[in-house]
Amino acid sequence: MAKLKNDWYVCSIDKNLLRSFSKRSDKPALIWFGSYFLLLALMGIAVVLTWGSWWAWLFAVAYGAIWGCAASGFHETCHKTPFRTRWMNETALWVFGWMVQMEPIAVRWGHLGHHSFTHFNEGDTELSEPNPVTWGLLFKVGSGLGGTYFYSKSLLGQAFGFISEEMQAVIPSNKVPKAINNARVMVGLYAFVIIWALSAQSWLPIVLTFAARIIGGPVTGLLHLTQHTCLQMNVMDHRYSTRSFTAGPITRFFYFNMNYHVEHHMFPMVPFYNLPQLNDALKNQLPEPCKGLAGVFREIFAGVVRQQKDPDYFVRKTVPGLPEQPTAASPS
Repeated sequence: MAKLKNDWYVCSIDKNLLRSFSKRSDKPALIWFGSYFLLLALMGIAVVLTWGSWWAWLFAVAYGAIWGCAASGFHETCHKTPFRTRWMNETALWVFGWMVQMEPIAVRWGHLGHHSFTHFNEGDTELSEPNPVTWGLLFKVGSGLGGTYFYSKSLLGQAFGFISEEMQAVIPSNKVPKAINNARVMVGLYAFVIIWALSAQSWLPIVLTFAARIIGGPVTGLLHLTQHTCLQMNVMDHRYSTRSFTAGPITRFFYFNMNYHVEHHMFPMVPFYNLPQLNDALKNQLPEPCKGLAGVFREIFAGVVRQQKDPDYFVRKTVPGLPEQPTAASPS
């Protein structure tokens, strides 16, 4: 098993400034999360009110797209950074987790592996698009089908007491029983939805839950692809292995500011609502961000085309004052 690394490159920043950015507060988190769930509820109500007409499917697509962004909300609460009040954070974590089939304990400890070995062939427990990236892999991740299948299968297995060897390696043994119980409660709630749909003889409960997860899958998948796809692997500098991009307020809202992804990986204890300020403090030390989602996918598609001819190719990021790429490392 790979060992934790503690010597990742970190940009220079004033300690007091970083301390202020790292402060958690309930208010901005409540406003952001509350707005998200309000929009989700409004779209859900629109689906219910128009059920039986073609308008319902239009609203169902919008509802599903918003639902898919729950994966980003889960990610934030997984870090325990949005709320100062712990129970608020854990409650939101549970709700988001249920929406996207992610059991909090297993995924939280698995995510630690991702941050410890970001985009490493060995150790990154969330590595889903290693180089060279194929078009098939791009579709599997970008469609959300791969992620939906993986997390649903893992959660169901966990509910029956099965923990994969990979997860056993990262989850503390004393946390395993609670992780299994959590999975059983979540699966039980899914069963309740199915029973509700059968008893009501209506597809509506399914459309508002399971179908929403599938409809929102491409939103989750495409946003996930922006993070590390086609970038340099096995290097202990997030500026080369992780991608940030500029985004408008709508994208930033539903993605919970994770377009500032280099900043997040370098300082993961900074709450998502403070990432724009962190970016302002670090931007002169970071590569030029991609211009919007269009810029990200132009870069990724060009990278995949090159990798079909040259498997060793990766997108080279230029860091101010450091034109050369760093030497790749290996876990030890």
